[in-house]
Amino acid sequence: MVRAFNLRLALQATAIKVSANLVTQLIIHLRAPGGHSPFDEQQVIEFAIYGFVGSQVGNVIQFILEDCFPTGHAMRVNEVLPQVQGDVKQVLEKKDDDKKATKTKTWFSISPDLIWRNVLAKLILDQTIGLAISGSVFLICTNIARVPHLSGVLDVIGDRLWPLIKAGWHIWPLVAICNFLWVPVRSRVLVAVCVGFGWSIFLSIFAMKKQH
Repeated sequence: MVRAFNLRLALQATAIKVSANLVTQLIIHLRAPGGHSPFDEQQVIEFAIYGFVGSQVGNVIQFILEDCFPTGHAMRVNEVLPQVQGDVKQVLEKKDDDKKATKTKTWFSISPDLIWRNVLAKLILDQTIGLAISGSVFLICTNIARVPHLSGVLDVIGDRLWPLIKAGWHIWPLVAICNFLWVPVRSRVLVAVCVGFGWSIFLSIFAMKKQH
């Protein structure tokens, strides 16, 4: 699973999570009566940690899902390459055909090698176990420094994880299915992080509720 760890992705996710939290706090500050709303530096740090750690956990999950349930066949059964000893002209013709196919292929084309049952399996696992793990990481990162005892984190997870998962089902199933169909596994978490800028604003508000 070493291939799933990506420092660049972690830094990008950290920047997006922090930016979303800062935007949220700015909006709350401007809308507060008299413009008085305390700035929570600790929460910015918490979201930075969550962006860094959560992106790596999410990447590991995506690689595991893809390894267990590959989206498509590595090579179609009827797609047999010419033998090395074969006609060179046949090889060149195949290259020309591949180039033409690439030119006519659109970004939303679905591969004929797609294994739908694997996509469905990944979608179910990602939107249940995956969301539960991601939500738990979020709640741990944003609460571990705010509770008097570590056992308090478990109480927070027990109280808030299910509402967080249900809220996630409004957006993440669509993102997940698009990821599985059109995005390489190495880029799926980055796509989710970019789409999740608005989701991160929701998470910031969700995290602030526990203080009121």
